[in-house]
Amino acid sequence: MGSVFLKHLRILPQYINLAVRRQAEYKIGFYTFIINQMISISLWLIFWKVLISKIGDFGKWDYQLVVILTGFVAINAGLWLTFIYIWRVPGEILTGSLNAHLIKPIHPFLHMLCKWLNLRSFPRMLFGVIIIIYGMVSFDISYSIMSVILACLMSILSFLAVFLPLAMIGLTAFWIGRAEFLRDLFVELFVFQNYPLTEFPSAFIFVFTLIIPLIFSGTIPALILTEKITFGWSMLLLLLLVVIIVIQLVCFNKLWMKGLRRYESHGG
Repeated sequence: MGSVFLKHLRILPQYINLAVRRQAEYKIGFYTFIINQMISISLWLIFWKVLISKIGDFGKWDYQLVVILTGFVAINAGLWLTFIYIWRVPGEILTGSLNAHLIKPIHPFLHMLCKWLNLRSFPRMLFGVIIIIYGMVSFDISYSIMSVILACLMSILSFLAVFLPLAMIGLTAFWIGRAEFLRDLFVELFVFQNYPLTEFPSAFIFVFTLIIPLIFSGTIPALILTEKITFGWSMLLLLLLVVIIVIQLVCFNKLWMKGLRRYESHGG
């Protein structure tokens, strides 16, 4: 197992090098994408500023807290946009292009994702970090080293909790063919991570915690960082997130293996 992991780790710099070269060829697209990300994040900050100034705090969330929330959401969005090639998985399966990945000496799905790394997403993550640091320095926010560590760990792991369901939706193309409508429907739900999900009705909180775990993308990390949640609850929520990810990984692996057998039996 260790040798397999190291083999995958050694080849990652090559993929990163290819991604850098690819981005260097399209400088205008790179810079316009960065501008787009800056505008998108700025609009959310303006939206919260105007809304809270007009109607007051959003439940227990004041402007300072939603700024931190926006920063964490930007980091999460940047992480999964790095592997935006997930968008093309159904097409790879339907066109038979998956064959080119199956002959590689590494995991085919990993090769698909790393082949087209999107480094344009890095500035979005950087903006998210800058917003969080700005909020911590400029606002009267209570935080500690431990709360920062736990919030960062929660933020990184939350990427997997959102990305794995998207990956599994892509794999449904093995059975239903054009799976884009499911993918697009799922991605539309991502907008909810921009809101403080703890202020939603209980049914929504349940769905966005256990079924579509968007609450871990921004809401929970923001509450942990600002110590609105006790250390004990923070650890329990972190454990819950790990359990969710483990279950997702098991489901993904089973879906991948069954789909691959179906693909090969159909002459893929």
